[in-house]
Amino acid sequence: MKILGVDPGLASTGVVVIEAGQELELLYKEVICTRPEQSTPARLGIIAEGLEGVIQDHHPDLLALETAFVRRDTPQSGLSLGKVMGVILLTVHRKKLDLIEVTPREVKETLTGYGNASKEQMGRAVAKNLRLSEPLKPSHVTDAAAVALTAASIVATLHKR
Repeated sequence: MKILGVDPGLASTGVVVIEAGQELELLYKEVICTRPEQSTPARLGIIAEGLEGVIQDHHPDLLALETAFVRRDTPQSGLSLGKVMGVILLTVHRKKLDLIEVTPREVKETLTGYGNASKEQMGRAVAKNLRLSEPLKPSHVTDAAAVALTAASIVATLHKR
């Protein structure tokens, strides 16, 4: 099963494709970047087109999306993230992909056993699960891989039932 993991963001959206079979394998990684001087519709279009390209090239079976974590003191960034997530969800619908949404805490607990794991702990856990010699960079790629790995764990648990 191929899983497309996505760490959403207006400036940088991390995208990873893993193969979840007997072994977990990293197939693809990318950060879809936009620039602040671009209009919001243009930035959302870049994210949608980037995702569509990854879907077309890698044919994932499902998309795993990290749900929004919005701090109360930054409502504007929450609105921006909501727009990005809307574009991602529309892309999932149009491409007829299955969707798994996971919270940041669920990702951390799944990969490290600790819901408040640090970025460094997460990087090591992702590298270990994918049998990589060092953590992925940048952090948006690591986060997308962690989301994909969490989805792989959820799917594996469901198949055991």
